[in-house]
Amino acid sequence: MSSHYLDVAIGLSYTFLAVSLLCSATREAIASLFQTRAKVLLDGVLTMLHEPAGKPRLRGVIPSIKRFLRMDQGFNLAKLGPHSLSAAVMTHPLITGLAQQGRMPSYIPSAIFARAFVSTLTAKYGKGQTAALLLANVGNEGLSRTLLALMGEGPDDLAALESAVRTWYDTVMDRITGWYKRRSQLVLFCVGLFYAGAMNIDALQLSQRLWSDNAAAATLAQQGADAIAAGRMKPVAAAVTGAPAATPLSQVLEAKKDSQAVLALPIGWPSSRFAAAGGQGVGAFMAALAFALMGWIVTAFASSLGAPFWFDGIGWLLALRGSGAKPATEQPAPVVIETISLPSLNGAKPAGA
Repeated sequence: MSSHYLDVAIGLSYTFLAVSLLCSATREAIASLFQTRAKVLLDGVLTMLHEPAGKPRLRGVIPSIKRFLRMDQGFNLAKLGPHSLSAAVMTHPLITGLAQQGRMPSYIPSAIFARAFVSTLTAKYGKGQTAALLLANVGNEGLSRTLLALMGEGPDDLAALESAVRTWYDTVMDRITGWYKRRSQLVLFCVGLFYAGAMNIDALQLSQRLWSDNAAAATLAQQGADAIAAGRMKPVAAAVTGAPAATPLSQVLEAKKDSQAVLALPIGWPSSRFAAAGGQGVGAFMAALAFALMGWIVTAFASSLGAPFWFDGIGWLLALRGSGAKPATEQPAPVVIETISLPSLNGAKPAGA
């Protein structure tokens, strides 16, 4: 395959990698500020405990603002009602102790959740009862049938119930992780579209420029190869529900660093596309805007694929080209000539000895 084809592909992939890293850092900052993971985890608990009717009660702009301000009513579990098992379990000291005041944990170990669940039931209905009797007191037929089915024909004690809850929790959280990934991909697309328009990251115009400018394509491809070889652009796996979230400050700093890498690319305003359409009437301007919008959408879609996708893609293209980053020129080791300091004739120690 022609080297120019590969240079264009590597250059575009490097651009999409840089934009994906910027979008991922921005998404993580938003998730940390609004405690998105904790909210998704709470939705998962409501689904797990067969209380889906409580989800709409916890949504809205005002609760999001309260979570952003770290107010105690940010999640407002009281709206679930006094008989909500989810509210009782999520306010158990074993769980509230995992997060700071005004926040909820974004990750709860299955063993901790199962112990909090059983402790909530025994505190409310008394100890010394069988698991089936405790579940019958809850009055949630769907939850009772689920946990009893997981317990099977084994012992009907609290240990068996706790094990069943732990298994059911792990199963539901695997599904919640998939929900969060799909939601994150949509957020990445929206953030990518914003950055594409704000910075004029037009994938169509950039590909046209790289195709017609061999020097620019080779330079950008070499930048991507050097960055991959040096590990500067190595993406961190996107955090999902079940993993601790990074602090908002660290995500903002990461986004600032990634934005500097993006601004170094051959993009930005003013746009030659709009400059060529200037003075040619409204029709030419609308056509330029339509083509630019298509380029921005392509960039946003590419960024939604995630940084790991483009990181691996660049590595595959470099392997196909059969060359990596340009090796650093090895400098020959300096030759050190040792000098023998002779004592001075008057017996004093020579200077510098």
